[in-house]
Amino acid sequence: MGMSMKVGQVLWGICSLAVICTQGCTAMTETISSPDGHIRVTFLLDEQGQPQYAVQLDGNEVIRPSALGLIRSDAAFDRKLTLVKSSPAQAVRDDYQMFTGKRKDCSYRANRRVFTLENPAGGKMDIIFQVSNDGTAFRYRFPETSGKTVSVTEEKTAFAFAPDTFSWLHPMPESKSGWSRTQPSYEEYYVADTVGKPSSMGFGWCLPALFKTSGGWVLICDSDVDETYCAARLAHRSDGGVYRIALPQPQDHRGPEDPVAPQIQLPFRSPWRVLIIGPSMNTLVASTLETDVASPCKLDKTDFIHPGKAAWHWLRYGDDSATLPVAHAFLDFAVKMKWPYILIDANWDQKIGYEKMAEFVKEAAAKNVGVILWYNSNGAWNDAPMGPKNRMHERGVRREEFARLQKMGVKGVKVDFFGGDKQATMKLYLDLIQDAADFGMLVNCHGATVPRGWQRTYPNLVSMEAVRGMEYCTFDQRNTDQEPRHACTLPFTRNVIGSMDFTPVVFNPKIRGVHLVTLPAFELALSVVFESGIQHLGLVPEEAGLMPDYVVRFLQDVPTVWEDTRLVDGRVGEYVVMARRTGDTWYIAGINGRDEPITLSPDLAFLPVGARASLITDGPGRSFTQTKVRPAELQKFTVDMKPHGGFVMTVKP
Repeated sequence: MGMSMKVGQVLWGICSLAVICTQGCTAMTETISSPDGHIRVTFLLDEQGQPQYAVQLDGNEVIRPSALGLIRSDAAFDRKLTLVKSSPAQAVRDDYQMFTGKRKDCSYRANRRVFTLENPAGGKMDIIFQVSNDGTAFRYRFPETSGKTVSVTEEKTAFAFAPDTFSWLHPMPESKSGWSRTQPSYEEYYVADTVGKPSSMGFGWCLPALFKTSGGWVLICDSDVDETYCAARLAHRSDGGVYRIALPQPQDHRGPEDPVAPQIQLPFRSPWRVLIIGPSMNTLVASTLETDVASPCKLDKTDFIHPGKAAWHWLRYGDDSATLPVAHAFLDFAVKMKWPYILIDANWDQKIGYEKMAEFVKEAAAKNVGVILWYNSNGAWNDAPMGPKNRMHERGVRREEFARLQKMGVKGVKVDFFGGDKQATMKLYLDLIQDAADFGMLVNCHGATVPRGWQRTYPNLVSMEAVRGMEYCTFDQRNTDQEPRHACTLPFTRNVIGSMDFTPVVFNPKIRGVHLVTLPAFELALSVVFESGIQHLGLVPEEAGLMPDYVVRFLQDVPTVWEDTRLVDGRVGEYVVMARRTGDTWYIAGINGRDEPITLSPDLAFLPVGARASLITDGPGRSFTQTKVRPAELQKFTVDMKPHGGFVMTVKP
């Protein structure tokens, strides 16, 4: 279908060929712009035949001229190239629905152009650009139909920023490091600094990566990654503010058994390199570009996919808590809280066993609670001792296990300790998720990479960890002390690109020997501020009687599936006010990461006229306070948040 655009906007997108001078030399440029004309991408082939691109937002440079290209084992496509064809602008329209995420009904509109390049040997490579109102995505394509298999030995893709650009970057740890060789698992703190510094751990930066330029905000990520390629990271060095795509570390996954360079078969198309771009953080936080460019749903059946909240014992009680008495206590808690799931974590196979677990699953089903079971991903890539082990990494055994779980009535699995971004690991992820879908299983991946558009393609993937979550707060007081600012960074970074299993909401100030510095309303607000298809909550049964009835009702009612999401206010690492809607009800939540109180007057003009609200804030000490907010007060709403405090507000017509 076509897309209506103003004539002026079309002219920006059509084939616009120009010759420019750069230090006395000539270069060829073409442009393509977003449907609203605010974002303009320039494709450049310089005097050396090297492809580059640059991006402007409202005429302001956000990405400086940056390198493009791939090097294959048999041919180079990074210089001495000739532009042999450039397509006219084509309107892209895609309307689709999500089971999880920021928005149920998604609408993607973009302008698309394809630039065909040829190397001296006659080999061809296409670079495909799609520019939408919230950013741009580009990918490489080799149209050759020979069926030949080659490897991609280097990717030249770069992202060049002005020296005064500020960044929030997640360091990549050394592969096979950390506890039981389970790294990398995307569980570090973000580093805030000006661009151009080497990575803090020496192994590059993880995606997504956030940048604040003088012209606007940019979030770099990748999407539509599958078994034909590897996941991306940014290289260790970024001299001059130039960040480059790097291939995975050699030790990832099975080490030498899996090549670093992805093996591709011609014809081939790469994953998308995605830049979410906007004048304010709301554009990034509300964007669905990560799934907009992902492959559509590949599942034949989706009627088993039901997101929701889950009770969970491990956060408070650890590896030895997967016992029947604990399971029954948390089952009763889930029933009281009207939560549809309970997660039984590591070592259930040893402490409960399959036969008794089957009986427990049946008992839970009779109470309308579905059971999710933990698994070790296993294989030689980790030394984690917890079980069940050796049931998920080989396809035949895995499908046999899923068939057994389906017969037991189990609703899903949490699979842990993957450790790597190689092509072979991508295949493991997607094969596991597809196999689970064949047996009606939901999947939650921990010790894992970030979601890369997969929740659209495989909607039974209800969440992934890939975050230094609440579990770290139980390990060390230093982590607990950093939770407020960390929690105020994640909505602008990790959670932008997909569901995040942080496992939030803890009210008891003492947990496993550490003391929380966040107040109860801060913790309660995380159930809205953080998005996860299945929200595993950190509360325990003995807290049920300590919560006011209105907090219990809030936790019973707050959904995990949203029809709309918007950032109302916020500063990275300092505070967040998030609004999410389901039906005609808005849930608005705020958290204060600062060490001092803050008073905010968020703009709530998007709320329906005459709406009424119920507000829960921090009371004296570690208590809650509830107040009613009348329609007139919503128009001039002001809220006070204590240091490390928060609020939640439910708004109905």
